Amino acid sequence: MSAFTMAAPHPLSAAALFGLKDWVAVVTGGGTGVGLMIAQTLAANGAKVYITGRRAHVLEASARIHGAKDKLGEHAGEILPIVMDVTDKESIKSAVAKIEEKEGYLNVFGLYLRRVSQCADMLAWLLDSLVNNAGVWKSRPTAKPTDGPETFGAAMFAEEIEDNWQQSFLTNATSHYFVTAAFLPLLAKAISSPVEQVGTVINNASASKAAAVHVTRQMAYDLSHENINVRVNGLALVRAAGTGYFPSEMTTGASNDENQSSYDIEQFRAFMQLTGVKTVKRMGSPREIASVILTLATNEYIWGTVTILDGGFTLNLPGNM
Repeated sequence: MSAFTMAAPHPLSAAALFGLKDWVAVVTGGGTGVGLMIAQTLAANGAKVYITGRRAHVLEASARIHGAKDKLGEHAGEILPIVMDVTDKESIKSAVAKIEEKEGYLNVFGLYLRRVSQCADMLAWLLDSLVNNAGVWKSRPTAKPTDGPETFGAAMFAEEIEDNWQQSFLTNATSHYFVTAAFLPLLAKAISSPVEQVGTVINNASASKAAAVHVTRQMAYDLSHENINVRVNGLALVRAAGTGYFPSEMTTGASNDENQSSYDIEQFRAFMQLTGVKTVKRMGSPREIASVILTLATNEYIWGTVTILDGGFTLNLPGNM
């Protein structure tokens, strides 16, 4: 062996298990927050990552800042911006056509989270794996059950149907179905790509989670058919009022000039105490998102699961499961 020949990594090393060279990823809502964390993770491990969302200027800034080689590393992949609204079929079709023209196959990670009054583009896709993390944080009734049947009933009835309930399920569950459908032919081709792994879908089952979990389970069953052979799993990590807090526009209300969010840890701990959660002392970190995403993306023996990433939140409030 030449002194300049590099030995291959051990097959059970992290480099061999989680390397994403030749992977193509699409990260919906990849411009900020958790989506940006996932996009960086995938690109840092060798993938070409398309980050999507509705705000072109946010996507372009994140691709320029966080896709730079001095940020990702010499042997990393790249981050590329592409505008796509997961609630608009024509927008989805347009993005699929552009990626198909350039790549021909897909490992897709998709995440898209939106607040009531502010779009919070957050998660990610791979063209051999798809992560649908679309979600909106909509308001709850202004009253509580403790206020009694008349007051609470009136507050429930006052909620908007189109702008609240329908928009929530459209983004949090329905979009998972239609975005996956549009990318399915590219996902099915992943097995013939240089990666030689079956395509993967990862759904964010955190918002409107009962609906998202059932959509995930149904798709896991349907897409496991031998004529399709695509893996589907769920990931529960971000909720407005519950599991798995991570710094993002949804949880902190803002992001900085580099489209990243920060938070005051003492304020967060006080909030946790107020909700009755005593063991969760901080928000989750990019490393904790990264390790789960890499596992779900690369482990071909994981089918039809829903992974909870919440720092133990639901163990304190099991009703939130």
